[in-house]
Amino acid sequence: MSGKTFLKLSLALALLVGVAAGGYFTLEKFSADKVHEAMARHDDLLQVDFERALINPFDRSLHVWGLDCRFATGAFCSVRKLEVESIDHEHSPPRFFRGRVQGVSVPVEFINLGTLARDFRKMGYEKLDFDLFADYSYEDEIKRLSVRSVAFEGADLCRVSAGFSLGDMSFRGPGIGGFIGTSMLEGKAVWEDLSLARKVVGLSARSEGLEIAAYRDSLLESLQLEMQQARSVGNGYAENFYAELIKFIEHPENLVVRVEPAEPVPLLYMFMGRSLEELLDLYGITVEANFYSRK
Repeated sequence: MSGKTFLKLSLALALLVGVAAGGYFTLEKFSADKVHEAMARHDDLLQVDFERALINPFDRSLHVWGLDCRFATGAFCSVRKLEVESIDHEHSPPRFFRGRVQGVSVPVEFINLGTLARDFRKMGYEKLDFDLFADYSYEDEIKRLSVRSVAFEGADLCRVSAGFSLGDMSFRGPGIGGFIGTSMLEGKAVWEDLSLARKVVGLSARSEGLEIAAYRDSLLESLQLEMQQARSVGNGYAENFYAELIKFIEHPENLVVRVEPAEPVPLLYMFMGRSLEELLDLYGITVEANFYSRK
């Protein structure tokens, strides 16, 4: 290869790199402008600053890094990364969404958590660090909301994942209006404790002025009585709930909750003064403790 040919190739490669770098910079600026524009529509509720943003022009996914969020109430938090993998751009609210929020950090202060801040501090938390994930779709024709997954993973707290389906739900009504007439079809949630349940028991024991073992024994005794009462009235769902809760309190590892009503049940029944035992039976709720820990 001659020196002139090498020089031409080098110049062409440098030009391509320059064009690519310039294009990327332009795309980042365009992305940041779009995010600022979207955030401005809600600046009466939330103020957001961020380091950089990028919209993928091929699949229209969105990535935003280094967010600083301040709410109108005074609450604040930071987020390492926001990622929107897919979202419905044609409707409001969106008919489908899949995305995650990584590295959320919420200082344990009254402005953020209210009176709960005191309890979290007593349990040794200076801040709450967690990730969130959501994936849902809504079908207008049959008015069905399918939440394939909504998940929370908190460092030194717990992992919670859930999925459920709602029927007769309207996405057109403002606020909670769309939930009037909505029914629960099915659902499942899994709680994996990373220390929160143990710390809550310890905090409750201290507030009662008892040793942890003595408080736990008293709590288990109360649950045993509730289980026997449920058995005496023939409420198998409530009996199962208290029996499995006893296992979880004894060894707080994981808890699986399934919602399987015999037929769709209106969500509003939850707010009509029914007891916990009645709701367990009505929605067909079963619980299983430490399922994933078994050999």
